[in-house]
Amino acid sequence: MAVAFALENLNRVLRSRKVRWHWAQPIFALFVLFSIVSYWWGIAKGGNDEAITLAQFLPVMFALVLLVLLAAVSLPDSVEPDGVDLAAYYQSNRKYQWGLMALFMWSIHLTYVINVLHRDLPWQQVFLALAPDTLVGMLIVAMMFIRRWWLVGLGLTILCLGPIAWLSRTL
Repeated sequence: MAVAFALENLNRVLRSRKVRWHWAQPIFALFVLFSIVSYWWGIAKGGNDEAITLAQFLPVMFALVLLVLLAAVSLPDSVEPDGVDLAAYYQSNRKYQWGLMALFMWSIHLTYVINVLHRDLPWQQVFLALAPDTLVGMLIVAMMFIRRWWLVGLGLTILCLGPIAWLSRTL
């Protein structure tokens, strides 16, 4: 459903002659698509065939709902008769879209944090295990407040490297 939302909005934007293009929103949409594929791929590879409890499933469902909402906001869902400016769209939606991305990322990261803390590792290993994703999560939160385009570009570049690297593991 998330991919369908994204593709429907992409089709609408591509077919309209009244879109003022800007690089930030399409790159955010691509980042969302990479995140959707990465998450679904992680689910598909699975682990064991044991049934899971409702408590184990609810975080997965929460993440999937967030992905649908992210796909829906990643590109405009309508183009008004006077057109749409993607730069203005990005700026007016950045807190919402990056807020959703932060909820998505932190919901996954907190599960990992709990698993790492249950391993009885020395604090140095805990720090090394948790630091990279924690820094990424902090960058995602910061993206809600960044308005300067060069910083948006830098943040998107850094953030897109994660899903690209993860997706390219099997190439």
